[in-house]
Amino acid sequence: MFSVLQGFLQYKESIKRKYEHRNERSFLSGERVSLAALYTEPVIIQKNKRGSFQNISVEELFNKSDIHLYYPATVILQGNSGSGKSFISQKIILDWASGKHYLRHFNLAFYLRCEELKCISEEMNLIELLSWNCGLTLDQISKMLQNSAQRVLFIIAGFDKLRSMHCEHCISSKFQRAPPEVIVCSILSKQILLRSVRLIITRTEVPQGMLLKGPQRFTEIMGFSEKGVEEYFQKFFQNEELFRKAYECVRVNETLITACSIPVICWIICTVMRERFSDGADMMSGLETTTSIYVDFVSTVEHHCQGLSQSVPSLLRSLGQLAERGMLEQQVLFDEKTAYDTISDPAGNPFLLKFLLKRKIHQETMFSFMHLSFQEFFTALYYVLLDEEESQRKVRELLHTVERGWTLSFWSDRDFSKADVEVRHANLLHAVILFLCGLCKKEWISSFFEKHNMTLSINIETQFKEWINQCSQRYQNEHMLFNLHCLYELHEKSFIGKVLEHLVLIDLSNMPLKRTDCWVNLKIHETSHNLQMLQPEMYCCKELYPAVFDESCSHCGKMTISELRARLRFLQGGGAPLSLPRSSVRPGGSQAWTTSGTFRIA
Repeated sequence: MFSVLQGFLQYKESIKRKYEHRNERSFLSGERVSLAALYTEPVIIQKNKRGSFQNISVEELFNKSDIHLYYPATVILQGNSGSGKSFISQKIILDWASGKHYLRHFNLAFYLRCEELKCISEEMNLIELLSWNCGLTLDQISKMLQNSAQRVLFIIAGFDKLRSMHCEHCISSKFQRAPPEVIVCSILSKQILLRSVRLIITRTEVPQGMLLKGPQRFTEIMGFSEKGVEEYFQKFFQNEELFRKAYECVRVNETLITACSIPVICWIICTVMRERFSDGADMMSGLETTTSIYVDFVSTVEHHCQGLSQSVPSLLRSLGQLAERGMLEQQVLFDEKTAYDTISDPAGNPFLLKFLLKRKIHQETMFSFMHLSFQEFFTALYYVLLDEEESQRKVRELLHTVERGWTLSFWSDRDFSKADVEVRHANLLHAVILFLCGLCKKEWISSFFEKHNMTLSINIETQFKEWINQCSQRYQNEHMLFNLHCLYELHEKSFIGKVLEHLVLIDLSNMPLKRTDCWVNLKIHETSHNLQMLQPEMYCCKELYPAVFDESCSHCGKMTISELRARLRFLQGGGAPLSLPRSSVRPGGSQAWTTSGTFRIA
């Protein structure tokens, strides 16, 4: 018994050592940053049975009010790339090890990263998998799990990276040997450890055929509120003068304050601004779209690559080649041989992270991009740096893969077929397309490429325009929000007008809209110069925006876009609180843009 208790305490201490500090968040300064000191609570919404949404906190993910934790339960936390899923996962496991009150019901907690499990080829049983994961002995794990009353929390991160989410080969005993991915599916499908609680962290939706019986909670990360952005800036700079100067520059810029609602972009902008402070450069130039923000970041970090053996153009192409391989093979971890075969010095590359992956009897060096969004960006960059013919071929294949996934998503039985893998893969490629659209806007990003004599493909813009125009007419409801984001990254007013003139209805009903979604819709529809073109529930719903649309005001329904922007900007910026339905607001908490909208084009 003493050995088990000692191992348990050692396990908690090992979690604290591993997750209390993060290196990559301050890689330019080389400092180790405390997770607790930098963590900023994002807006999280929970979807209720009637289709409404309400704000919850991370600590309320395991609230027993509508999930009785003494029965099998699943909490699904979905979020786009860069929304802070990894940060939240690490916070929860660290909070458990630190004895935080909201996790007091769990005797044990395990943090399983699916991208790591995919790298394990040998079969093992559940006891061996958990021993590999946490460092406890087989005997210690076995004894801890012997008592069926043990409350176990499994944090399963990167669920969408599993090769299969179906249960044809699930095991029914914790001593039965199988590949790690099969063991995870067995935990999720309630074949083993029936009383455990599962927190699924995923980028894409969980297929209906994979859902467990019993209580489930569906939640989604919406990003930072404006108050959250201000809090993050303050924690990042840790200097009142720099914080005030940086935040004020962003606060008055509608594009940047909206972009900062995405946590990873908030970090990128903070990093770029810190570098510009030290260089005395213009704080705001070049920061317009998501793509231009990433290009500017790469340009800012460029001087950290000067000691590497590759030139900047060669390095960017090598990073792109590695990134594309990962995107096509749905891989975020690269072994040492693959990394060194592609990049001359991956260990010294500021865009890559190096870590050790445990094997049975040894540790293996692995690499990953500093964030998945950089893998997506470098894939897009690689395509535009290729020669014309090769670039167009790869873009054509990319668009075909995505549209095939969209088509398969309509199959009624896709959750139980191989088609589901293609659907998920198509969704994961969306970000690459958005970056490619942004890279077509050469006048915003040309200076960096001209500096290094790099030539960008000039014909893929035509490819994208034709594809977006066709898809906007073919998928007017299902994928229209994505198409609008593509139009925003292209940032070409005449083309936006051409696409919109063919549309009658843009239906975004029953869809939680993030702040960036609202901003993109507003900017895209500015081409009409009149609110009558919008007529969305997003703005017209008196219950949601009573402060914007006062029914006693005859002018409110006739506001121009600029007037609407000014009024919304005043309400968000602190002039008055932006009212939400009671069901969508947690008392004393942040507010989320969680409405739906139907845009009828006049």
